[in-house]
Amino acid sequence: MVRPFTGLRLSFAVGLMAVAGLAGCGDDAAAPESGASPARTTAPASATPTRTPTPTPTPTAADGRNLRACVDGTCEVKVTRPVEIGLDEEKLELAAVKVTSLKAGAVSFEMVLSSSGSFDFRCDGDTACETFVVGPAYGSPGTGRVTAHPGAVIRANGLIVHVVTAAKGAAILRMKPR
Repeated sequence: MVRPFTGLRLSFAVGLMAVAGLAGCGDDAAAPESGASPARTTAPASATPTRTPTPTPTPTAADGRNLRACVDGTCEVKVTRPVEIGLDEEKLELAAVKVTSLKAGAVSFEMVLSSSGSFDFRCDGDTACETFVVGPAYGSPGTGRVTAHPGAVIRANGLIVHVVTAAKGAAILRMKPR
């Protein structure tokens, strides 16, 4: 004989069936159907918004494009084409710095010797820096040729040239006496 469920027994049986039924209702992300992509959840919005970093501004040269500011050996200039920067030959033992090329990430220039003919020349801070000395020869002063990259420090006689930036078509050079 089968007895019908009554009272507490009936409540317990209904509760047990409800729990068993809910156990079968798992998270769809845990067991995706074949061919279906799992459901994605998003994190709650934070109370403080995150700020995106601002891009680093392109540096500007203190003396702009005023190459005459360099005569005494103290300047910071932007060059955008091949130029000749005249120097105080007696003070710096160099007649000029001639920018010959502006390529992506590099600047090439010549350090033109004074008539004395002596030359103290080196490049630091740039493992890819290329230097080459020519002359002096009869009727022409010697030159130190350099291809340098940002961070390079070139010392030539009484002048120090720091390559601040170098990009295709532009470079910032900071000069100071030694």
